[in-house]
Amino acid sequence: MEHYLVITAVGTDRPGISDEITRLITQCGCNIVDSRLALFGHEFTLIMLLSGNTNAMSRVEATLPLKAQEHDLLTVMKRTKKHEHRFYPYTAEFNVEANDSPGLIEQFTHFFATRNVDIASLSAHTHESDDAEKPNQFQLQISANLPEGCNLMTLQEEYEGLCRDLLVTGSVNFVGHNQ
Repeated sequence: MEHYLVITAVGTDRPGISDEITRLITQCGCNIVDSRLALFGHEFTLIMLLSGNTNAMSRVEATLPLKAQEHDLLTVMKRTKKHEHRFYPYTAEFNVEANDSPGLIEQFTHFFATRNVDIASLSAHTHESDDAEKPNQFQLQISANLPEGCNLMTLQEEYEGLCRDLLVTGSVNFVGHNQ
């Protein structure tokens, strides 16, 4: 029987750290089903979904904390179940560009939450200005799964209204899916 484990590792970035973690996972007999790696400041962050049998999962749960301690990493692990694909008639890609300002991400996550829109992925980045007189530039990309019966025209109009209210540039691209 296949089991699933989500792991997160955070620590000071240095060459070879992702290799250490992936080698340990492979040696324990697990498969990496999905993964994301990002750098935040000087910190390396790795999130993975692993699959394997009970013994492989137990080996990761027992050995990863030791490897983490050896490499000065913080780790979190949680057992989970296989992701069950849900059909969404539409997905959407929302993009935002703006002068950086605290609270922008929350404005958009709240917008989607109040409309029962499932955020599938979110990526935000601030580009620091070389000129002290110019503000930093902010970019936000959100991929969303739209609920059954969602009125695309209304959602687009409301999204564009939010962008106008926040004085940001926004765009949306809807993608239809057949069952």
